[in-house]
Amino acid sequence: MKKSNIQLIFLIFLTNFLFAQKLPREILKGKIVGDSDGIENINVKNLNTNKLAISDKFGLFALYAQENDTLVFSGMNINLSKLVLKKADLNVKILWVKLETFVNTLDEVIINPNALTGNLALDSKNIKITEIKPLDFRLALNTDFENDKFSSPTNKLMPGYLNTKYMTDLVAVAGKIVKLFKGKSKPKKVVFISKKNFHDAVRERFSLSFFTQTLKLKEDEIGLFLAFCENDSNANPLLDINKTFELIDFLIQKNKKYQLSKKN
Repeated sequence: MKKSNIQLIFLIFLTNFLFAQKLPREILKGKIVGDSDGIENINVKNLNTNKLAISDKFGLFALYAQENDTLVFSGMNINLSKLVLKKADLNVKILWVKLETFVNTLDEVIINPNALTGNLALDSKNIKITEIKPLDFRLALNTDFENDKFSSPTNKLMPGYLNTKYMTDLVAVAGKIVKLFKGKSKPKKVVFISKKNFHDAVRERFSLSFFTQTLKLKEDEIGLFLAFCENDSNANPLLDINKTFELIDFLIQKNKKYQLSKKN
């Protein structure tokens, strides 16, 4: 009887263990912070699922995870960090992850104008050559990105991605070639027409100082002066924006006549 009870208890524990292992992963939302409020472009990889997420400009990321999953954080100017998720980490609304940042310092460079001898064969031997290993794109293809609005890469030019949006528009290219053979069309002459009367158009175009300082008019007689100018048949055509200098000369000449009319 005791032996059967022990077997039953063992079976219950084994069932719970297997059930726990099959629990579906849920989306874990997190925010990466350092010296600033948020750090962007940080790779967050779940080693258990081989899924990768990237933090946005606010440091936010999201990926599927469960208890005991291992997250690895890597990126520019941060130390490689690892986090084993606990149950408490999954129960928060946003998991805050603080990473240690550092600044890359460059080696001191001393420029010596006498370092070169002028002998190309000798100088080429003294040049330090660093071998650059080619990038293996197969490694990048083995890592999937999480499909979420926080960390999915916005750059669609990834290996294996095809979209006509990012291909050459052959129709547009053909259209430009046809225009080259047709030749350039003559530009149309632009005519500027003011729908406002002479008084309002001139007041909008020139500042108050033009009337009071340049033309020496009192502020309360500007309206009378413009009415005097408006009676001239040559006034309205000068409202063309290309005839600004002619309009100024017209106002100066009309001001002389206006001043004479006040004396008479």
